[in-house]
Amino acid sequence: MRFRLATATVLTACAMAGGLTVSAQAASAAAARPSCPYPYVCFYNGNTMTGKFKDTGYWQSLGASRSAKGALNTRHDDVAYVRFSNHPAICMKPGEGWAFNGAHPTQVYISSSSTCH
Repeated sequence: MRFRLATATVLTACAMAGGLTVSAQAASAAAARPSCPYPYVCFYNGNTMTGKFKDTGYWQSLGASRSAKGALNTRHDDVAYVRFSNHPAICMKPGEGWAFNGAHPTQVYISSSSTCH
């Protein structure tokens, strides 16, 4: 199952009829969501930010963000890896947002590398 999506607004996107659409309601919901400041990786559950992380070089437990439905990496040149309890780990490129589509995040690792390995 591939669930990578390349913009922050996709965190509110709806999968419909085999395709992915963003409704006007979803777009306004994204505007209501607290913004993720640079240089953080932020986790969201709907319009609620469940956590933000900026330390590099070690795996960080998500705590309240374990219920997150998506994340956004606002860093300019650092990738972020996310581990899940029920899905393989992902790598979020700089500036990339992801919707988790039922995957349950457990940890985040922010790397000083600008590319996924």
